[in-house]
Amino acid sequence: MIKSFFNIILNTEYLPMNEVRRLKVIIILLFLILFTALTIPLSALLSYSFWVKFGFISGFISLVLLTIIFLLVKKIFFAMQVTIIQSVLFMVFYTQGITSFYAYLLFYIVVTIIALYQEVYSYFVYGTFVSVLGVFYILTEGDGLLIVNDIPGAIYIYVVGLVLYYFVNFIYILVNEKSYAEMNLEWINSKQTNDGIQEDIFNYMEALRRAEGKPPIFEDLDFQKAVLETSEFIAKQILKDGSEIKNVVDLYIYIHERGFDSILDNDEISVNMKKTTDSLKKYIINDNSDLFSMVINFCLRDYQSTIDISDLSVERLTEYKDEQVIAFSLIYVYIANNLYQLSDWNKIERKEQSRNLEDFDFETFFGDHILAFYQDNQKNIKKHLKK
Repeated sequence: MIKSFFNIILNTEYLPMNEVRRLKVIIILLFLILFTALTIPLSALLSYSFWVKFGFISGFISLVLLTIIFLLVKKIFFAMQVTIIQSVLFMVFYTQGITSFYAYLLFYIVVTIIALYQEVYSYFVYGTFVSVLGVFYILTEGDGLLIVNDIPGAIYIYVVGLVLYYFVNFIYILVNEKSYAEMNLEWINSKQTNDGIQEDIFNYMEALRRAEGKPPIFEDLDFQKAVLETSEFIAKQILKDGSEIKNVVDLYIYIHERGFDSILDNDEISVNMKKTTDSLKKYIINDNSDLFSMVINFCLRDYQSTIDISDLSVERLTEYKDEQVIAFSLIYVYIANNLYQLSDWNKIERKEQSRNLEDFDFETFFGDHILAFYQDNQKNIKKHLKK
């Protein structure tokens, strides 16, 4: 059990964000349970009345149970908030009962716990409150932090240290948040770009596979093996038994073979299986899915084109003048009549205004004799090469 838990922690980079946050809550909850257990005997050393001690300790135990309940019902955000509140209450309980360097360290511990969740608003609210309370505590109760013959103004070193620690964590969280926001925006932009051409890309890929005599990608044994191994690895981080995912993988492959409609419209298939089928829709590889969009994005991210602009010259395609004229005429019809606006490959450019051939620089693509031919015959070209 412990080995499995540490294995999950070591592999958190492969887990979804919500699962990582759940692990953080569990780790902090274990720390709070230990702290609550130690508080019961240590409270005898504090000068609080019995009812104050009883109220705080009862509250700590209640908050631990409430956190466990939120974890069981998968309300991770609420569980996170409860652990933060309990940490703050621990800080208040001890700092008002003792005056020493140990009480000062509690402010750092609580700020660290809040920062661990990497959640901007929670850190801003709770972290700011803890830091302000810490500065007030140092200025009013800071005599216990000083040693004999300490340097003048040493109390302000403690203040600056706590404030700097707060701001360093805050900046780190903001940088991470900015990074996540940029990645999310990049994903949205790339998905919008890919959505319009996914079907064409997939059809082209399948045409290449058929030309090479290969089966569809979902029938490829290496692809199926990769899906199974990846699914089992991730499942082991979340489930008790990673082998339970094999049935879902079989259904995943079956969806590719039969299609969604044949499964969802089949009355003989159970409701749970239909729900699982519907949840797998965004992961299929042969449709306009989020997964396929990610695959395209990753493949094209660092792709360096080997095409030189000179390779696009019509003269490199054919040396015959009449064929070059025909190529020019086809391109003229395509551009001058805005046929590119109607193309499925250009959905993003739909708002572009109508353009004439003169707006394009064709010197790179056509030789001087073609451009001279156009200049000498503009009237006839515009008259006869209509849509």
